[in-house]
Order: sequence, then structure tokens, then C-alpha cells
Amino acid sequence: MGTILEGLRFSNLRRSIENSEDSGGKPEETKTLRGVYRCRVCGYIFDESLEGKPFSTLEKCPICKQGPGAFQQVR
Repeated sequence: MGTILEGLRFSNLRRSIENSEDSGGKPEETKTLRGVYRCRVCGYIFDESLEGKPFSTLEKCPICKQGPGAFQQVR
């Protein structure tokens, strides 16, 4: 199970990095969603620009089901 979570973490992180490097041509509203948050329990990455919605709309972590209080802003 650890390898599955690690794969999800790295996949989300990779998409987050790629998205931040290539933010040209996106709608203006998407450019304002730039926060990246990491779950301190399982390491899940919530990237506002990838999700297309602000972190404030997150009810719980999709992996470990912890509330938003378990997240730390990384960028």
C-alpha cells in the first residue's frame, strides 16, 4: 500500500510542477488558483490549479479522509 500512496504523491506533485511551469494560455480564473497544499498524514497533494477550485472547498482528503486541518500549504 505504501507504494501506491507514494505513486499518487509523486504523480500529483509532478502534475503540479508541470502545471506551474506551463501556466500560459489558461483562463484568468485558473491563474489565480495557485495554492498547493500537502496532507501531513498521507502526503496527498492538493493543487488548486489542477483541481480547478480553491482549497477552501476541500472537505476531506480523498486518500486518508482527514479534514482540511491536516493540510499544510507548501506553495
